[in-house]
Amino acid sequence: MGGPTFQIKTIKGKHTCARSNENKLANSRYLAKRIHKIVRDNPDIKIDQLRNLMKSKCEVDVSKWKVIRAKKTAIQKIRGVDTVQYHHLWDYCKKLINFNPGSTLILRIKDDFEPPTFDKLYFSLNAIKASFLAGCRPIIGLDGCFLKTIHGGQLLAAIGRDGNDNMVPIAFAVVQFEKRENWTWFLTILLEDVGGMRENKCTFISDRWKGLVEALKELVPDFEHRYCLRHMYQNFKKKFKSLDLKELFWKAATT
Repeated sequence: MGGPTFQIKTIKGKHTCARSNENKLANSRYLAKRIHKIVRDNPDIKIDQLRNLMKSKCEVDVSKWKVIRAKKTAIQKIRGVDTVQYHHLWDYCKKLINFNPGSTLILRIKDDFEPPTFDKLYFSLNAIKASFLAGCRPIIGLDGCFLKTIHGGQLLAAIGRDGNDNMVPIAFAVVQFEKRENWTWFLTILLEDVGGMRENKCTFISDRWKGLVEALKELVPDFEHRYCLRHMYQNFKKKFKSLDLKELFWKAATT
């Protein structure tokens, strides 16, 4: 202020600084906005592929973990937050029953939790139950699988087969764990849903999971229960790995 000043108008020099694509302002929230449409159109896109797209589209170099957070944020904006969606289950069940009369939807909550917390859900549409009873052989496949979500859980399923050997999904249940009590709860409702099977009886096919076997013995001790060949073979080949024995196994099973 008040002293001598100068101004640089031209400079002759060579730029020697290396170019950097790092930018701390490019956080996961910013990146989520930029990849929102990409994730919406292809939710299964790989993290490495997303990272390369960010380099070309946003001209920033970010870590793998920041890309994971950005994708998670984008998915939440597209699908909504899972914990919030659970609040809509009561309305969802009521709507389905109103528009699909005869369907069975039973929602259970944990009584000792405050606020009310989801416990399990039974789901069966009337049209599918009717088609199973009218056009399928009295054979029901039972199995459970893990739900690969942030909240985990297990999906229990009862499946039939029609005349074209296509699967008929009779009923499903979402539970926390695959245990005997949950299978008993699921099978009790299922047997009430397909009540015609109590007179004519049916055959159940399952893996050899102990809790399921015990639940069937308790509820329907006079019904046939057979084991899935694929599960049996998985145990068989642990000791007998020969391909010749594999062929003999399937020939014996299908004779």
